[in-house]
Amino acid sequence: MITFQKPLIRIIASIVIGLLLLLYPNAALPTVLLITGILIGVPSLYTILYYLLSGEQKDTTPFPVMSGVLLLFGCSLILVPSWYIGVTIYVLGGALILIGIYQLLYLLTLKKAIKQKAGWVSYLLPVIILLIGIEILLNPFSATERIIVATFGAATLLYGITDLLFYIRLK
Repeated sequence: MITFQKPLIRIIASIVIGLLLLLYPNAALPTVLLITGILIGVPSLYTILYYLLSGEQKDTTPFPVMSGVLLLFGCSLILVPSWYIGVTIYVLGGALILIGIYQLLYLLTLKKAIKQKAGWVSYLLPVIILLIGIEILLNPFSATERIIVATFGAATLLYGITDLLFYIRLK
């Protein structure tokens, strides 16, 4: 998780995920859920196995309960992705709304900090991301899964491009 605090890695990940969602919309959600389940489950399994195999630390160190919960969550993502696909639509819509609001607030803060106008195009992309998130939350099942995934892919790609523009502008 510390890796995603670095802006360039987050920007590249957003652009790649957006492109994958746009190019392969039918396989996108199950694949993303499978990868997420693996990325959550494997480190949790490692932590639990390390705890169980190191005999001398069991007396002083409590069982890693959070790792157990994360392992169960990762396994459920891998084994029952269809349930999560329904939930994911709402999560994606909410995430887009939060990202749009965050970017708008960031632009306003940036405007105050450097005393320079950001330009109307800088405000346009976060507003589009915000509107796409609202549209997904209001009509989650009126469109097909492919359209929703493509919409989220476009919004994720826009988010990556917008962050890249902010990164270049601030550097």
